[in-house]
Amino acid sequence: MKKKSKIFSVLVALFIVATSLSSCTKSFCSVRDKASMLAALDVVEEGKETQTETINEGAKQEGYLLPSDEFLAAWEVKINNYANALIESSSKLSSSNEQDVAYAKAIAKFAGNYTIGANLTEIDFSKDKLWQNYDAWMKEITYEVGIDKSPDQNYIDYYKKQFELKINGKQTCISPTDAYISGITLEGKSWKEAFNIGLIEGLLVYPVSWLIYTFSNAFGGNGWGQLLAILMVTLIVRAILILCTFRSTLSQQRMTALQPELEKISAKYPNAATNPYEKQRMGQEQMALYKKYHINPFSMIIVMLFQFPIFIAVWSAMTGSAVLMDGVLFANQKFALSLAANTGSALGKFNWVAILLFIVMSVLQFLSMKIPQWLQKRRTKNVAKLQKNPTQDKNQRTMNMVSYMMVIMIIFMGLQLPIAMTFYWTVTALIGIAQSVITQAIVAKNSNKKEKKKTVKYVKK
Repeated sequence: MKKKSKIFSVLVALFIVATSLSSCTKSFCSVRDKASMLAALDVVEEGKETQTETINEGAKQEGYLLPSDEFLAAWEVKINNYANALIESSSKLSSSNEQDVAYAKAIAKFAGNYTIGANLTEIDFSKDKLWQNYDAWMKEITYEVGIDKSPDQNYIDYYKKQFELKINGKQTCISPTDAYISGITLEGKSWKEAFNIGLIEGLLVYPVSWLIYTFSNAFGGNGWGQLLAILMVTLIVRAILILCTFRSTLSQQRMTALQPELEKISAKYPNAATNPYEKQRMGQEQMALYKKYHINPFSMIIVMLFQFPIFIAVWSAMTGSAVLMDGVLFANQKFALSLAANTGSALGKFNWVAILLFIVMSVLQFLSMKIPQWLQKRRTKNVAKLQKNPTQDKNQRTMNMVSYMMVIMIIFMGLQLPIAMTFYWTVTALIGIAQSVITQAIVAKNSNKKEKKKTVKYVKK
């Protein structure tokens, strides 16, 4: 019981570390990206309240002083003046384009570079800070219209906090070019800028996101195009991983193929669990066997250390790719599913496409872990039963329990992933199954050749 509790604690710790590290990559969202996101919350939609209307209702209940109509009118004038000056200073924005005007107003309202009493002609519009204009204008307009017609500090703090809560954790801002997606204007990011954000972001996250963007455009978008893009990226990533870890993976399979030999060694030392001498001798013989067949017993750890940053990068790229925001499967149908949607949320809404995908992913993840064991059992079914070793049996039970708990952990983590990442894991599991079958076949073929050579030598003698 203590052993099981210890293993469970270790896996829980690993899950916490994995979850923490998976969010350790930095956001690509710029100040202007965030301003556009905030502005999108205030777009008027039929039957829905804007974010400001919701905030005002909450502020009234809290007893905060709301801005008067005179205050709001003065604030609107400042927003329009700043937005016009921003458009005039920009070579990308046009006053005749409604989308550009809305974008300029979003920057003016939620970001900007204005300071109290500044002249708009003297402002450096290339620099932005979230809430810079807002804070300066709150003070200026309060002085102009009077404290009794202006919001109090409690309202200002509440207003900013409620808006920011809506975009905290948002990372869907990676796009190689300027983009307008789902009512949000995003700045294009270059590979150089990605490296300025961080090493992992430049080395891994941005290239994966760039591939998703490139393939999505090549396949025409519309949901299915993005799905094909994810498939292509999955194949590329897995191919790179297989090439880089093939020797270690083959070493794992060889170690599995040596199980009968390892069992023979274990059978020689039935008291290894309680006798230090037998335990030491058993370990020495096992290491000698590994050395004989050029096997690294720590190859699995090496593979995991190599795969983990790739996993983090793909997760961040899938979460951050702006092109996936408007990717929808079965659009205009009641079971339409966004690729950017959280898997757990989609399951909660009983979307049958999400349910089916999640079930398939879970089953394939289980099979990808169990099939190598099943293949090995099939290969060694004719091996004579040896004396049971309590230590070996205990280790086998421990390994089985760890495998099951790992599957449960992966499935649980799958609930936190976007649908795009769930599809990635589905394809990854399929590739993993194929890889296991192929590597087992290679190991079996090599083992058969060695057995034939031994037989020939014996006959000649």
